[in-house]
Amino acid sequence: MRPERCFLYKRVRHGLSLFFQGLCLEITGPTLIDLKLRTHSNFEAVATAVSGRSAGFFIGSALGGVLVDKLGRFSDLILAISLDLMAGFTAALPWARMTELMFAISLCAGTCEGVINIAGQKLIINMWQEKSASPLHLLHAGFGCGSFIIPLIANPFLAVLRGADNNLSDISTLAPTTTAEPVYLKQSRIEYAYAIAGMIVVVVSFVFYVYHFTGIRDSKAVVKSESEGDTSKPLSFRQMFNPATCTGGRFFYGLEIFVLVALFFFQATGGERVGGKFIRTFAIDYHKFSNDDGTYINTVFWITFTCGRVAGFVAANWIPIRILILIETGGCLAGSIALMFFGTSGPLALWVIMPILGFFIAPLFPSGIGWANFHIDVTGIAITVFLLGGSVGALVYMKVIGFLYDNYGPKMYIYTLLAYGIGAFVLAVLMDLVGAQHGNRFNWKKEEKDIPVEGHISEDVNEIKL
Repeated sequence: MRPERCFLYKRVRHGLSLFFQGLCLEITGPTLIDLKLRTHSNFEAVATAVSGRSAGFFIGSALGGVLVDKLGRFSDLILAISLDLMAGFTAALPWARMTELMFAISLCAGTCEGVINIAGQKLIINMWQEKSASPLHLLHAGFGCGSFIIPLIANPFLAVLRGADNNLSDISTLAPTTTAEPVYLKQSRIEYAYAIAGMIVVVVSFVFYVYHFTGIRDSKAVVKSESEGDTSKPLSFRQMFNPATCTGGRFFYGLEIFVLVALFFFQATGGERVGGKFIRTFAIDYHKFSNDDGTYINTVFWITFTCGRVAGFVAANWIPIRILILIETGGCLAGSIALMFFGTSGPLALWVIMPILGFFIAPLFPSGIGWANFHIDVTGIAITVFLLGGSVGALVYMKVIGFLYDNYGPKMYIYTLLAYGIGAFVLAVLMDLVGAQHGNRFNWKKEEKDIPVEGHISEDVNEIKL
């Protein structure tokens, strides 16, 4: 197989893997109310339980970096096994009647997600170098595609309750401690939706098994193509965890970048989780959407989310990543402000504003990786640090929105997204200000003759540039 075909296959492969991640992992959004009813708990408990995915995501990211580095030629087998495990954990989730068990299952599914995710991102960075921002957006567009399909799969299996006033949209406001038995117009059967998503992923995983065991890959071509231009030696343990390794010896500059990008991922991932998980619940609780309409706005959100990542793929070819990240976070800030002022005025405003907000939320994750790669040499450990920030952000945001939603009402959804929009834009500005100190890493590596070879740093602490 020719090298360019290997590259094309890998881009498609990882895009498909993220597509099926979207099917498995975003099903908790449209089924959040049903999970609350099944566990006889509140939104804070359920939101915390499904956020176990974020804790697992960090574990999987760390594990995935080691597996990909050490067992690169088994990447298809690793991918297939991870998909099968994720499918199994997904199918098991609705059977958990305790939020603690739900958290454990979500953590395991998130671990599989992390293994799949870090492999794709590192591959794209290695292949495209300074031009990686655009392919990263396309890679992550697959996740959005799976995410907007899953609400439609789940909708026929969602519960319908009759409230005190016969309003079907009262299902999510039923108190978890009520002694009266809820009157179901339609019983929850979400285990079938979860099983369907899992079975789809299992069927597709066979493609990766076949590719691995038939050995159709021309290993010599791939090895030559992937190692082209990579003359670095393996990093020592000390070098792996030294920020100066990624910045040609500039320790404090590397530390600044690590902290800022990790905080950026804290915001980007946390806001994405809140926006996608609670939109249906907010629409039903506050604007009295029907079950079907709540599912449809959830689907529209993920459709525009996917469009946002595809648009990022196109825009990154023409707009510098430092400008693009300001446009994207500025759009999030403008959308969250519009939601604060008009989001409670009526259903129409929600239908208009939330898709726009989803469009700008979508590209922040791949743009964060692309921005970091533009300024520093992104190693596997660097990606792990960034994803740690995202994992913590998702955990914190889901815990906070669950608490606020239960204690202060649905409007807290809007205020949480406003805080997210402000934080993301401020961090993007700070990142650009710090990054401007040293500019494009691909330029300063050429200009400064005394900087070590990419991926290296002298073990002599005295040689580290401060």
